Amino acid sequence: MADLTEEEVRTLGKAAGLDIADKDLAEVSYSLNALLEALDEIEVPGLEDVEPLSVRPPKDLSLPAN
Repeated sequence: MADLTEEEVRTLGKAAGLDIADKDLAEVSYSLNALLEALDEIEVPGLEDVEPLSVRPPKDLSLPAN
């Protein structure tokens, strides 16, 4: 998996409701890429045979306004 760029990390953060400060962006990008690399090494036998399941928040869940 290719590393995420700082701009991609910023965009993902905004999608999650996070505003990553410029001074923190390099460190957050490094940490996120390290985490993704570690997760990529985990092998779960048979996982590729499981159908993906969409996850939706409950209808009564109030989401914060942006």
